[in-house]
Amino acid sequence: MKRNLLFALPLSLLLLGACNNDKETKVTTTEPVNTNTQTEANTNTIANEGAFNFNSFSLDVDYGINDSFEVDYELERDGVEASIEDRNNKVIKGNDAYTKLEPIFKSFQFTSTSTDQEIISEVLKAFDLDENYQEIEVEIHFSDGVKKEFKSKK
Repeated sequence: MKRNLLFALPLSLLLLGACNNDKETKVTTTEPVNTNTQTEANTNTIANEGAFNFNSFSLDVDYGINDSFEVDYELERDGVEASIEDRNNKVIKGNDAYTKLEPIFKSFQFTSTSTDQEIISEVLKAFDLDENYQEIEVEIHFSDGVKKEFKSKK
């Protein structure tokens, strides 16, 4: 009789548990969770940190009315922002702009201790820009914390 009771008790608990209509389900997993939620626009993030000796670069070269060349680049915590507006007013942004800027930026030899004129000369040459500008404006935030911002008119 005790033997029947030993089988009956677990069987009745199983049947009572099966009658429960609560829909609470807990799942425990040991698989790693992917926390990488980068968007396509921010694919050039941490991999680019330190790729150049500056974290932001802004260039505006004016040649006259409706004739200018502009570049903006900024390394942010969540990605890179880049844009180019050429002298024909064609705008390129995001990864396409970064792809064009990367080899130019890698060619730069100037540092935070370079003179304004050295930077202007190197930038104009790297972007293949005419030196007959009316005004040039450059702003660079170097990785060592130095910020250079200057304008030059001809």
